[in-house]
Amino acid sequence: MVPQIEIYLNAQCEGVDEALMSRFAQALNGLLPELLLAPPGPDHVLSQLPVVEISVVDDETIARVHAEFLDDPSATDAITFPYGEILVSCDTAARYAAEHGIDPQEELFRYMVHGLTHLHGYLDYEPADREALFAVQEPLVRRFFPK
Repeated sequence: MVPQIEIYLNAQCEGVDEALMSRFAQALNGLLPELLLAPPGPDHVLSQLPVVEISVVDDETIARVHAEFLDDPSATDAITFPYGEILVSCDTAARYAAEHGIDPQEELFRYMVHGLTHLHGYLDYEPADREALFAVQEPLVRRFFPK
């Protein structure tokens, strides 16, 4: 099964609007079949989900969720729940992009792909796991980011 992507804009961030979210949803729906062709990780659930909901939130919201569910009160880029919900921070994407001279919209898209890759079973706690995740994630970001 290939799940449908639904994106909800729950924050106000510069350059991020409903039109961009629509383009992102279309691109993410297009990349899912390719992601599902990658060997799944041990805790993969992506192919079993009918829908994946992605919520774009601010740093305050993601920090609150991070504290509640992972005992870490700091803001983070993405949080993925195995029942098919992904939260991504547009504030973190904008800050990281400014610090590294990259497109903040592409960074936000990367966080969405990152969450989907987690749902496909890839982890990023250990360096080797992170390398394997990025080896799947980055070609998808480069190929499907809507320019």
